[in-house]
Amino acid sequence: MRNFLKNMIAIFVCLSGMPFLIREWVCRNRVAILLYHDPKPAVFAKHLAHLSHRYTVISLDTLVAAIHRKDFSEIPPKSVVITIDDGHAGNIELLPLFKKYHIRPTLYVCTQIIDTHRRFWFKIDGQSKAEKEKLKRLSNVERLASLKGTVDFEPEKVYSDRQALNMVEMKEMMEGVDFQPHTQFHPILPRCTEVECKQEILESKVDLEKFLGVECSHFSYPNGDYTEREIEIVKAGGFRSARTTDIRWNTLDTPPYQLKAIPITDDAGLTLFRAELTTIPQRLGRWVNSLFWRK
Repeated sequence: MRNFLKNMIAIFVCLSGMPFLIREWVCRNRVAILLYHDPKPAVFAKHLAHLSHRYTVISLDTLVAAIHRKDFSEIPPKSVVITIDDGHAGNIELLPLFKKYHIRPTLYVCTQIIDTHRRFWFKIDGQSKAEKEKLKRLSNVERLASLKGTVDFEPEKVYSDRQALNMVEMKEMMEGVDFQPHTQFHPILPRCTEVECKQEILESKVDLEKFLGVECSHFSYPNGDYTEREIEIVKAGGFRSARTTDIRWNTLDTPPYQLKAIPITDDAGLTLFRAELTTIPQRLGRWVNSLFWRK
């Protein structure tokens, strides 16, 4: 039912002409940072084909440099940045598409899950969406204790299957991908103690720079959750930007440590994708979710 309603909203948005109006007016002097997680190549290919005829895909570095300079003169109209969170194993299958469309996306990875057989805590079998949302509202210690008690999950536990990219795959992708940290284990940072928070942010930078031999300048807040504390830790850690999941376009005045994003449904058909580029379905979805969790 949820997917049915989402697709009905998407059809209405597209028939209304909003994708064209927003692209030609709102996006002309703003930059959209698209947020994916684990899209399949067949779906992602359709998204890129659509973008290639209507937008200009630029790198995150290009956008962040322009914001720091307070100068958008080198940013083409209707520009988008592509980001992919977590470091899922399936991301390697997207490399041919990055090359085909000559784009350099940013992949934010969890540095103590990549190159291991550990699991993402939010990808444990049997968890419902409601259960995951409840876990996000617990302190970090409480969340880990609950996961241990209910599904015998531990952050460093080794499983038979692999959920994340390994180092061989990442090094193959490096020429066409900008890898950046997304914490070590993907906790909800505002639910962490200050010691835990610094460990997750700062050590993930150290990890990735050691693994790949590159300098990391950008960060992504897990689940998009952050407070002034997280912003200050990221700044002090030497990052030049941090991306949120706040739904909006980026302008010259966007704070570099609060970059806005447009979350995209990984398996979105073309109609839903076109609608999501307007941000209307996502905003409605968050409004409905806020009503549910307010009860």
